[in-house]
Amino acid sequence: MRVTQRYEYKYRLDTAKIYPVRYQILASGLERDYYSKERPYFVRSLYFDTDDYHSLFENRGGLCSRVKLRIRSYSPIPADPLSVELKTKAGNFSLKYSTFISCAWYETFMETGHFPANDDPVLIEFERLVHLLALKPKVIIEYEREGLRPRRASNLRITIDRGIRSAAAGELFPAAPAFRVHYGRGVILEIKSLGKQPRWLNQCVREHGLRWVANSKYVQSIALSRPDVIAGSSSLLRMPVGGLAADARIGLGKFRTTSNA
Repeated sequence: MRVTQRYEYKYRLDTAKIYPVRYQILASGLERDYYSKERPYFVRSLYFDTDDYHSLFENRGGLCSRVKLRIRSYSPIPADPLSVELKTKAGNFSLKYSTFISCAWYETFMETGHFPANDDPVLIEFERLVHLLALKPKVIIEYEREGLRPRRASNLRITIDRGIRSAAAGELFPAAPAFRVHYGRGVILEIKSLGKQPRWLNQCVREHGLRWVANSKYVQSIALSRPDVIAGSSSLLRMPVGGLAADARIGLGKFRTTSNA
């Protein structure tokens, strides 16, 4: 089981600001992380929710300690490993529990609703919540991510997500998903830190006039694929609707930890 806890601050960058901001960050002592050494890496997540989108409305309402369930792949085709994740949020503070599984285990879960016999607390809780809350897979969201880290400090990570797109889906690897783009050519820059942010980073945010945005990729994906569920949200997010691209605390108490990532 992996535990990641941190504060997350998200900013939307238009095309003109992407390279100046990225250059200033790299010039301040950050470098591409292990996963982004050669190029941005691929991320695709399958999100679960109820038929009446209980998780979605918890997210929009800003409910503290809400939980998201997702299964994540780092390949557009079936490939090991996959990451099973439980993520809770309270304001900007995020706490994520995750564990790796094989594609074979994922297929078993999707077919039977159960993982093979195991004692992994993330898999046990994920399976329990799926059955308790009647959760079903709703959408896949994918993008290319570049991760940046300081050469020495480990409590700061900055990610740049490009080409964010989503599609309604009942599985992680559907045959022909109808993807819709979220931001066109813009990107989302996210600052993830456990401690105090360095002064140069705060100055960078001010100099470039970056504005914090409530950027739930899941909420955006439902706004695009099911505008009837959250009417009006897509216009507020300034997303190209129709554009095709080429107590949530339940059971999580036992996971409380002070581990850092």
